[in-house]
Amino acid sequence: MRKVIVLLSGGMDSATLLWLAKKEFDKVWAISFNYGQRHSVELKYAKRLAQKAGVEDHIIVDIPLYKSIKGSALIDENVDVPEGEYPQDEPPITTVPMRNLNFIAMACAFADSLEIDTVGIGVHALDTPYPDCRPEFISAVEAAVNAGSILVAKKKIRFNIWAPFLGMTKRQIALLGKDLGVPFEDTYSCYKGVEPPCGVCPTCIQRKEALEGII
Repeated sequence: MRKVIVLLSGGMDSATLLWLAKKEFDKVWAISFNYGQRHSVELKYAKRLAQKAGVEDHIIVDIPLYKSIKGSALIDENVDVPEGEYPQDEPPITTVPMRNLNFIAMACAFADSLEIDTVGIGVHALDTPYPDCRPEFISAVEAAVNAGSILVAKKKIRFNIWAPFLGMTKRQIALLGKDLGVPFEDTYSCYKGVEPPCGVCPTCIQRKEALEGII
């Protein structure tokens, strides 16, 4: 029986991954994180998506350490969320230090305890400037969890970080989601954390371009 835990933010990428997981795995869990993000409203959408997908369980984890880290527009109220396109040559001010590393490690802890050998994450590197969305990051973190997993040591199996969108654009992910029947109206992507979304922050712009003609 194939089982997976999917990192679910409430955005269109993770929602598409969740619907893909429903198609490709026998049992699916979802995990979301409350890390003091400015756009914590996304958790409301994550809960709605998990319920619609009919997951085995939706785990929500609090990560208090980010309250002490400054400099990111997503977790530091003294830093303004930028408007316009992502920068092309450097990580944006919305980068949260080691976020995906922490998320994957915590998801793998639950996977170890539940004896699940796959954790899914909806990162894509082609049109996203974040360093922890790159293929080399996924390869490195997969090697680390295989070295540290109780499940791997006990059953001599390989732990898999499932990142099927690495070679895709956000538009391609949106088109896949359309084919899978993802309820994009129940997803949320705005760094300012307002409802309705601001429409001018980088993720709002990228989402609009990706979903044009789909919703």
